[in-house]
Amino acid sequence: MQLASTSSVEYRTLYEMDKLFNQLRICTELIEEGSRGNISWLNEFCAAFHTFASKFKLYLPELAPRYEIDGNVKIHVETIFLCFTQVLTCITQLERIINIEENIGEDTRLFTTRSHFLNRIDWCVKRLNASLYQISEEVATSSQVKLEDLSFVELLDMSLDKLETYNEIVGENKDGDNEDATPVQAHDQLYSEVNQIVKHALAFANVALAADEKALRAICETVLEDCSVFQKNFDASNAGDRKLEALTLQRALYSLETYLNEALLRLILTSLLDVEEISITRLKNVLHHGEAPEVMINKLISDFDMNMDRIQQIGVIAIAFTEDVKTKTIVRSCLASMESLDSCIVPAFQLQTSSNGIQHADVLEHHFIEEIVIFRNVIHEIIDSRALISSYLDMLADSIRIADKNCPKDQLLKIAQMGDILYQHFQLKLNYQELGEDGQRLHQDFVAILRECQAVLELSTQIDPKRIIKRLKILHSVLTKLRDGFGRHEVLGSSCPNGNFSTVLNKTLSYSSRQKSSFSKTRNIIPSDTLDNESDLISFELTEVLKIN
Repeated sequence: MQLASTSSVEYRTLYEMDKLFNQLRICTELIEEGSRGNISWLNEFCAAFHTFASKFKLYLPELAPRYEIDGNVKIHVETIFLCFTQVLTCITQLERIINIEENIGEDTRLFTTRSHFLNRIDWCVKRLNASLYQISEEVATSSQVKLEDLSFVELLDMSLDKLETYNEIVGENKDGDNEDATPVQAHDQLYSEVNQIVKHALAFANVALAADEKALRAICETVLEDCSVFQKNFDASNAGDRKLEALTLQRALYSLETYLNEALLRLILTSLLDVEEISITRLKNVLHHGEAPEVMINKLISDFDMNMDRIQQIGVIAIAFTEDVKTKTIVRSCLASMESLDSCIVPAFQLQTSSNGIQHADVLEHHFIEEIVIFRNVIHEIIDSRALISSYLDMLADSIRIADKNCPKDQLLKIAQMGDILYQHFQLKLNYQELGEDGQRLHQDFVAILRECQAVLELSTQIDPKRIIKRLKILHSVLTKLRDGFGRHEVLGSSCPNGNFSTVLNKTLSYSSRQKSSFSKTRNIIPSDTLDNESDLISFELTEVLKIN
């Protein structure tokens, strides 16, 4: 009877999977008609994809408990959520394109623009198909996740958990008895895990600020050296020596974790400021008119590319830190959109030689700005306010110290403009509400002195450096009071393995289970007043079905 029941469940599962595959096949056939499709075609595709999404959400509870799926199945389900979000994003853009075409009239078709979004939808549908197939295989085989598929945080927790076991073992075997109880198997994967951790850290270092890149590379070298010593001496060491070497490696990993978080805060402040300074609209206008010197154009493109690489790394780390499925999916979708735009947006700006070319560039620019706004708001929503202020205060203090000896006006102006990132942070209603009555009063003082500092530094006339430094010191004092209003500031940089770390990401983001972090809040990620929705929603029901609860 038990066998018959199991067989019945498997048959039902296979039947449900077949229905999902068939629905994806219908979606693929509709995509092929998209190059000339009108609004009716788009609604038909929405209906077909709506049917698939509805069936999948009915099937998901059979797969595993809600979002508590381990291993490769979890990876594939997260990929499916990403594809859902990307398809909906592209549908919105296609609706906009069709409306533009109808407004222009004369049977105009923006084929290049349509192709960009249709290709992305097609890729998502194919990836959905592959993920569904892999899910059915993984449920049957339950294969182990590869190390390269794990995030920095997951690898860090695994390695620290293994190292912690050596402290426990020594505690149990103080007298040196029964050393054979040491679990030799626990160190077998440790070297590979640490190597993957270092790869993640070096990927971040490649786009970090120059001083942080140098420091991170040095810490990574220390981590690898300590790991090599631990690995090399493992069999020859007694339990006591092994514990000391494990503690050394543990401290090195904590040091890497702590410094990466500090560097991440500095990179967020710098990168979000660069989004404003190296604006996509400015890049588009410069490339359109082509009147700027070639050296200036190349530098502008290079700076834009570098900032996109930085945003990608910020997003990757934010995804690693968070347990919240909504946050993961939104950040992944923003990164996917920006990555898809990265290879085509500059050429589109360079080829604004016809009406269609200009419209193509406008659509891509509009899409890019939407995704950047969403990404920026996600980061501001989840980052810890006190940690962000503390990082800015450190950078401001460094600039003031330099200004006491030599007053580089451009550098001081940039640090003052960076204060706008804090201003943006508290423009979000939920962040502002955290300030309380005293904090909101201090916030008003902060905005007033920040604007005064910027105004003084933007003046073309010569200003007494002492007056500038005085205002910057007042700004520092006001921000210090504002930060302290969030509670006692925990000092960054401790490397004590038993301590609590004030890192970049907080409770919502699943950082190391031992840590407190600075990406912090569990909320609705994107406030409704931050999204510009120009169109009538083609399918409100589709939006509701794809909502991740």
